[in-house]
Amino acid sequence: MMRRLCLGLLCCVSGAVLAAPQDATRSVRILDEPAAEAPAPQTPAPAIPKPPGKGGGSGAGSGVRIDVLPQEEFALGAPMSFRVTAEKSGYVILVDVDAQGKLAQIFPNMVTLADPAGVDEKANFLKAGQSMTLPEAGGKAAYRFVASPPTGVGMVVAILSDTPLQIVDLPDVPAALAGQSEAVDFVKDSTRMLQILPAEGEHPTRAPKWSFATKFYGIR
Repeated sequence: MMRRLCLGLLCCVSGAVLAAPQDATRSVRILDEPAAEAPAPQTPAPAIPKPPGKGGGSGAGSGVRIDVLPQEEFALGAPMSFRVTAEKSGYVILVDVDAQGKLAQIFPNMVTLADPAGVDEKANFLKAGQSMTLPEAGGKAAYRFVASPPTGVGMVVAILSDTPLQIVDLPDVPAALAGQSEAVDFVKDSTRMLQILPAEGEHPTRAPKWSFATKFYGIR
């Protein structure tokens, strides 16, 4: 059974369910097979802000950490990856917010959720002290991340939940906040509004315990 968190309730969906198709205009594009990327003209690198908090927003001391690899600035078409480290055990979700404020979940994604064997609820679980690199290092993953339009400053948010879940339903960030430290608080506040609808015989609606880490990146 796959768990999907929505604003105000939890929907339990049986079987393998795909995430929404990835918009090809998003800043972090998910490709499920190798494809040649045309080189793009170089433009000035965008100024990358530092979100509030320790470690420039990477999440040190918050329960989860995230790093953007191999650097924090990318040309269009360049491969991107992310390393998530859990300081306490939980279930990892990554959401990307592009330079225009559009938000999309990039892990678990439409490729990882499409396993013919069904959804593994433990696939995004990390024990305290463990790290995962997305996509998996060594080219073993069935998908990859590529820097795509729009150019400018985007951000990736690692969300760690103490409750098993695979999909979160979050709103876009207001365009006026995109690429700014205020966007971090918007995503955090929206996530904290999520509630779990209890199954029959369980206790009333409850809220998961969340941890967050954020990194800004630039695409030019």
